[in-house]
Amino acid sequence: MLFKGAESNIYLTNWYDKMAISKIRIPKAYRQGTLDEDLRRRRTISESRMLSLAKKFGLRTPYIYFVDPLRAEIVMEFVPGTQASKVLTSTICSNIGKFVSTLHLHNIIHGDLTPTNFITNRKITMVDMGLSFYSRRMEDKAMDIRLFKEILKSTFHNSFSKFFNEFLAGYQSVNSKELEKILQRIDIIESRKRYAVT
Repeated sequence: MLFKGAESNIYLTNWYDKMAISKIRIPKAYRQGTLDEDLRRRRTISESRMLSLAKKFGLRTPYIYFVDPLRAEIVMEFVPGTQASKVLTSTICSNIGKFVSTLHLHNIIHGDLTPTNFITNRKITMVDMGLSFYSRRMEDKAMDIRLFKEILKSTFHNSFSKFFNEFLAGYQSVNSKELEKILQRIDIIESRKRYAVT
């Protein structure tokens, strides 16, 4: 096991003599059994499709070798490199911005946008799209960017402004038409939080 997440366990494995990654969604005891099985199956199928679809837009994601919906398992390419969160720079943030902007241009919402979901070497590769979904709503695109913003603010406080501005610059270089509306929507979302009754 390489990593134990909230939704899945990640294992290093072999696939026909190739080093590979096995991602298995783990059952949740708090969910009703049939519902849990169906949810894990649907998310497994959806993620494998999203990872493959992103390649059509010129984005780097792992190649899918095998999908087992009943076991809620995806076997995929092992991508060498370092988790972006461990070596984050302005350039990496800009590249993540371009990546996310391309997804949004095709109405794909990541749903869990953090630097930990990217591997970096010469280029960046997104390795997790487990919560991705289709949406044209500005609110959903804004929530993607706001989550990334909050992660930067809490984890990279000293470099937050520089990193977030580079992310936005990268985003704008791909999809400048929507960015202003998305940023306005983020302001609305954050104002809700400020004035929420506690």
